Amino acid sequence: MSALKSMLEDFCQKASTLRVCVIGETIIDEFVEVKYEGQSMKSFCPVFRYAENGLGRVEQRGGAAAIASHLEDFVAKVDLITNAEREIVKTRLIDRDDHKKHVEINRIESDGFGEIEISPAEYDVVIVADFGHGFCDGLKVNGKFHYMSQTNSNNFGFNRMSKWKAYPKKSVCLDLREASLQLNHKADFGSAENIKELYNYELGADKLFLTLGKKGSVYYDGERYAEQSAFKSEVVDTIGAGDTFYAFACLAAELDIEEVTVIPALAAGLSCTWLCNAESVTKDKLLQYADRFV
Repeated sequence: MSALKSMLEDFCQKASTLRVCVIGETIIDEFVEVKYEGQSMKSFCPVFRYAENGLGRVEQRGGAAAIASHLEDFVAKVDLITNAEREIVKTRLIDRDDHKKHVEINRIESDGFGEIEISPAEYDVVIVADFGHGFCDGLKVNGKFHYMSQTNSNNFGFNRMSKWKAYPKKSVCLDLREASLQLNHKADFGSAENIKELYNYELGADKLFLTLGKKGSVYYDGERYAEQSAFKSEVVDTIGAGDTFYAFACLAAELDIEEVTVIPALAAGLSCTWLCNAESVTKDKLLQYADRFV
């Protein structure tokens, strides 16, 4: 058995007893396949037509629901605490042939989520995925947890990690843009020194994961610094890959896996082989995907 598959088998065995709680917004990802027809002659707007023999209209559950779904096959229990009635819908007009998203239209019902109180003592792993639409604003966690705050067009500059600086956290996960917002300046996060600066700036976390897109990811815990290359194969869609990485990073951090970024990076690579959250990561899929890199 290869070292990678042996590592994956060990990860699956250790994760199998964990009780997990995922808290955050469920986002409905809606896709409509279109073809670009040009510019309107009477107004400054692009014109599209529905693609013949295309996807039609496809709806998927993303956000916190996708994170929970990815973990279901790996752990003993997953509870999802999310918005049940108020919808957050992101509709994307896409062209699959050109691998392009033309337009995104958001419908966000984000007022009045209310207060939520969680005791981590009931779980082995508590994961907070704050997508910045208000669901986590009234959240109180009585103990350490894993945390991600996503920056998007709806909350740019307002949903920073530092708003949770008073809460002690087991781990945090950011991408390049979120890390730059956190430090209030652009930085080259290929440098270990800049990772250390980020780690020491209002994170309040034991472990830091930073995703670098196609360049991979880095990890720092105050002593250990590790770089991880991305697992690259055919890419259908990168939407949701960061959330997938985060889901498995939380488990790896909880289990104190030595090669802490390998399995999260492998899972993120796998999730790029389908459209957004069309599928979930499972043990069998991840083992089969690992065969490509043996």
